[in-house]
Amino acid sequence: LITLSAIALTSCNTKQKVSSKQKIQWLSLSEVEEKMRLNPKKVLIDIYTDWCGPCKRMSKYTFTDPEVIEIINKEFYAVKFNAESKKEVNFQNKKYTNRGRTHDFALKTGSTMQGLSYPTIVYYDKFFKKISSVPGYYNAEEYVIILKYFCDDNYKKISYEEFYKSFYNKWSIVIF
Repeated sequence: LITLSAIALTSCNTKQKVSSKQKIQWLSLSEVEEKMRLNPKKVLIDIYTDWCGPCKRMSKYTFTDPEVIEIINKEFYAVKFNAESKKEVNFQNKKYTNRGRTHDFALKTGSTMQGLSYPTIVYYDKFFKKISSVPGYYNAEEYVIILKYFCDDNYKKISYEEFYKSFYNKWSIVIF
């Protein structure tokens, strides 16, 4: 039991180093649209700002986690979009501009009933239909659950709350 505890504590404190090859393959919106024509798969768009602390933490810690990188690169096309960008973008045959502080694209795609907050990750299915906008910061462990909810099409069968509970009931280990 002591040896098992020591191994568990050591492994929890060890952060895997990410090699230069192990990075999320971030694409532009136009690159994603081109790739979707040739090989459709789900899309996630990270809507962030340069001043957002939780956005920076997700970029530094969550998006550098090896399991998060593996799932995103395998299951999604990924885009980072600065909500305060001044560049005009074309997406799904529509032009979006920034007419103030926040880009119209960020407002249109990332807003929920509560508005737009940062970070927000927007998920699309392989047919380029919006599934959901998910606001907030998530550490790697939490984010893997969210990714599995979307990439395995669980969102079609069950609410996220039920999925989250079933995920932890299925994978939790009790040590006495």
